[in-house]
Amino acid sequence: MLRRFTFFFAILLLAVWLGGCTAASDGQATPAPAQITPTPTPAEALAPPKTLRVWLPASLAPEANPHAYKLLDERIQAFANSNNLAVEIRIKPLDGPAGMLTTLHSARMVAPSAVPDVVLFPHALLEAAAVKGLAFPLTEDAFTTPLSTEDWFPYAQQLATVQSIVYGVPFSGDALGLLYHPDAVPTPPATWNAWLQTPQQWLMPLGDPQATVLLALYRAAGGAWEDENGRPTLDEAALRQMLTLLQQATQNHRLDPALLNITSDHMLWARNQGEAQALMVTYVSHLLPGPDPRRMAPIPTAGAATPLALADGLLWALTTPNPSRQSVAMALLADLNDPDFVAQWTEAAGFLPPRQSCLNAWESDEHRTLAAAILPALEPGPSQQVSTVLGPIVQEAAAQVITGQQSPASAAHWAVSTLEGGQ
Repeated sequence: MLRRFTFFFAILLLAVWLGGCTAASDGQATPAPAQITPTPTPAEALAPPKTLRVWLPASLAPEANPHAYKLLDERIQAFANSNNLAVEIRIKPLDGPAGMLTTLHSARMVAPSAVPDVVLFPHALLEAAAVKGLAFPLTEDAFTTPLSTEDWFPYAQQLATVQSIVYGVPFSGDALGLLYHPDAVPTPPATWNAWLQTPQQWLMPLGDPQATVLLALYRAAGGAWEDENGRPTLDEAALRQMLTLLQQATQNHRLDPALLNITSDHMLWARNQGEAQALMVTYVSHLLPGPDPRRMAPIPTAGAATPLALADGLLWALTTPNPSRQSVAMALLADLNDPDFVAQWTEAAGFLPPRQSCLNAWESDEHRTLAAAILPALEPGPSQQVSTVLGPIVQEAAAQVITGQQSPASAAHWAVSTLEGGQ
């Protein structure tokens, strides 16, 4: 998933980052996207394509999400038919030997005829593909409405760019926030003090090696993930504040140390989705598309900080280096981001829309209300590099505090020293 990343995804991120980015020990910022020389011969580059090749993530396989796949397949087939093209749609896992980036890189190297024209990437993989030169910058030809217009939600505009260059067409979104039941919590807590005063249990994947939730809480304390040069960084005071919150929640029996064994959002939801009264930090896509009385609020923050929710999303990318295929691929991307179709698809598939016009076109008032409550607070989550470098350090610091082995102050100091020592 997009919808629920498994803990295996952390392994992919580490492999991709080590393979294509400067190591954290070098103290360097995320590298600029690579410059790629197109591989087709002149004859191949001029020949009009006869087949359209599309890759989709495994979360959209027919058996995983049949209705969403059917809608998407019909749309792509209709475009292909109108352009006298055959279609090859392949489902790819996110990680492993057959994972999206691995097979895309291999195809570029040894089998150019197998390179997909467009790929639907999760945000982290789009970022990695851009950095490694496996995705190409997009022009306005790929959009029905320019990405700079106000119809696009800010989170979608931000997810689509890598170092200020547009590489993705936003197709759907997701939000990491605070799940609650209005019968148990009529007004969701907006601050940490209010959160600590609620009697409900807290649920979050404290064993996640990427520490996505923990980094969100660190951000909610005002901490920055990157310095002015784009390098991963930790603010010791903000980290100490976040670790103190975890210590207090553990001492108040709101947070169970057993959550350190939960290593992903997927595992968290699988084991606790029936806990209707709990306050769970998870993704809004769990509540869509089908009826659920629970709601989602932004993640509580320390003091007067602005409420936040972390954005993720699926984005279309241009991956063929062949100029003649690129023009057809761009036309497909424009067709796939038609707002009426995106509205229909996102509501059916259970994701947030990337545009206001898409949200307006949703049929369910309940779904629109749920989405509207979280969309204004959305901001992009940590980059691939930040998750890979900071995630294990922050997760270990949290584990030390929750199990009583270190104080928040000593664990925060250890984390900052460990990061600086590695750089």
